[in-house]
Amino acid sequence: MARQEKMVDPAAGPLQAFAYELRKVRAEAGSPTYRVLARTAGYGAGTLSEAAGGVRRPTLDVVLAYVGACQGDVGLWRERWQELQIALDGAAPPEAPDVPTWTRPEPSPADPPAPAGLTARLGPLWRWKLGVFAALAALVIGAVGAFAIDDPYPSRAAASGQAGAAPPCPAQAAKPAFTAVTYGAGARVRAGAARDTAPLVTIPAGCTVGFAGYCVGEKIHDSTGGTPDVRWFELPGGGVVASGIVHGNPPAGLAPSHCSDDRPGPAAVRLAVGADPDLPGAMRLSATGTRLDIVGFAALYGPDSPRRWRQVGFTEESVAKPGFRVPWKLEPSEAGPDPVLIVAAACLGGDGPTAVVDARSAASGHPEVVLSAADRVAAAAAACAYPA
Repeated sequence: MARQEKMVDPAAGPLQAFAYELRKVRAEAGSPTYRVLARTAGYGAGTLSEAAGGVRRPTLDVVLAYVGACQGDVGLWRERWQELQIALDGAAPPEAPDVPTWTRPEPSPADPPAPAGLTARLGPLWRWKLGVFAALAALVIGAVGAFAIDDPYPSRAAASGQAGAAPPCPAQAAKPAFTAVTYGAGARVRAGAARDTAPLVTIPAGCTVGFAGYCVGEKIHDSTGGTPDVRWFELPGGGVVASGIVHGNPPAGLAPSHCSDDRPGPAAVRLAVGADPDLPGAMRLSATGTRLDIVGFAALYGPDSPRRWRQVGFTEESVAKPGFRVPWKLEPSEAGPDPVLIVAAACLGGDGPTAVVDARSAASGHPEVVLSAADRVAAAAAACAYPA
């Protein structure tokens, strides 16, 4: 059973009232667990829970991800978040609304006549010279424009005549394989699945983008949760976006495809279980394998029936921390009468399980265990979930 949330008093202040209303959004969505919401929102369960905790001020990105995962009114909650900033700080929030399209006002009949322009005050010869200069300038500008590169995301200024406006969101494909939402400073589209490949364009924040699939590339870390991820999302017209800079994930069961600068995914994993020398009474879970970037560990235990798989570790390998190892201590009262099983699963990122799984028993000797197909799927999903 999920842990009960601490009560918040909506009369205790603007932050508590905001959290109280945010919890109602989740309740109206059927009270999904924060772990379930995290799979859609792209934030960890702990981050989402803290947003509705009434203790710390949540960021706008987290609030919009929370509400969006609950199928709530994102536009309404953007306004409520801005109202919260004013209530807490007594000033307008830093996030300004979209700049409206500027149009030249029509003069009122009561307006005084405009002063004569420069050309009206010049003699005929100077007016002729000025006209020739303007014509030459127009030719130069036209020549430069003829060599301009087409922008796949035309700016709002081009559509409305307003200079300096932000570019709009790109048009979505008719039937994308999945969608994700950009946030923060936007998402940079690159030519290949690595950070040193050429950037093509930046999609602004707040856009729902449709993707045709995903490939495996350079490992990056989620911009908000800090979790590692090797998935790069493919746009239908070309180019890829790193998973860690957008909110959203491919649907379960969608296999990776190929893209420029991609690489093969994980091929094998081997779990080892032993005593942890640094933590008395605990086990050390470790994994080795082929083409591993991220490994999740899960265990099947619990005094109640039916038991369920629970994540007990989510780790990556680095220069400072070689290998895939986590300590785990299970209290006897938590185990239950049935044998405890442990798995190591190769992950592509948070909520990015693969079929590369190895299972063992926690009993003495830690023999290898053959799981059913359903148990393999459930174990990998638990092991590769976003860490709480």
